Amino acid sequence: MRKWSHTGSVVGSIDEVETLVTTFSIVGYDPEEPAWGIAIASRFLAVGAQTCWGHANAGVVVLQAYLNARNGPEALQLLGQGVPAEEVIARLMNKDPRRHLRQMAIIDVLGRVAAYTGEACLEWAGHLVGADCAAQGNMLLGSEGCSAMVSVFESSKGTLARRLVNALTFGDEVAGDFRGRQASALYVVRPRTTEPVDVFTEPTIDLRVDDHENPFQELKRLLDLYELIYLPTAPEERLPQNPTNVRRLQRVLAHAGYYDGEISGVLDDRTRTAIIRLGRVENFHRRLSANDFLDGRLLQFLEAREATG
Repeated sequence: MRKWSHTGSVVGSIDEVETLVTTFSIVGYDPEEPAWGIAIASRFLAVGAQTCWGHANAGVVVLQAYLNARNGPEALQLLGQGVPAEEVIARLMNKDPRRHLRQMAIIDVLGRVAAYTGEACLEWAGHLVGADCAAQGNMLLGSEGCSAMVSVFESSKGTLARRLVNALTFGDEVAGDFRGRQASALYVVRPRTTEPVDVFTEPTIDLRVDDHENPFQELKRLLDLYELIYLPTAPEERLPQNPTNVRRLQRVLAHAGYYDGEISGVLDDRTRTAIIRLGRVENFHRRLSANDFLDGRLLQFLEAREATG
């Protein structure tokens, strides 16, 4: 069941409070991956810098409005001790003399969701707790933005990261920050299944758009690129190594400066050498490891880049 809380508020004098740094976000949990994450946006430079906190042994915490950055690590410490999300917020706010200016949300390691909006957060301010998620915002055009984020998250499929970014984007379209757009961020934590061998085995996703005219589309672009670099080829992305597909690959490799041979449709040694160069220079190793297929998603990416450049 969804739980609403909101305020149409007044605020104390600016010298009584910390800096206002953020506007709206969604936190989410996917028990199947498993993963916990945050997507956040604001008309404020580098919004992801002190707002997103998380650990696979604790969950995630997002801080908003006139935030107290100390609440992030303190919340993670409590969560790591097994304190439920709702109690963590209660403990932090009970000792905070400026709690009327705070906004935060937590999903703990068991997927329990809690959110808080102080009564003096700048309107429109409030939060909505949904199934495995919570959306919260201040200085929004209206409550519809939080409703939209929760609805998109609850009804969508795919990875947690993709669901969060899509929900954040739709929330902006419906009723985002009334000041405009500037920054966005995505932070996702997952359990470490093996000891990291290199950067490609790191389970945390930490993407930030610090200053951009459309931070939502830019965050989507970064997530697309993250998946191309860090995720291996999915079965549905595999293409046969037939002459048509090999010619497509040779054309984009030539355009990028990796291949100087004939566009023959033959996967010869020169073409394979160009593929290896592409992987080394642009970090697409995980998309180029098989010998019996081509990566269709990578090929489409290279073709789109060629068309625009």
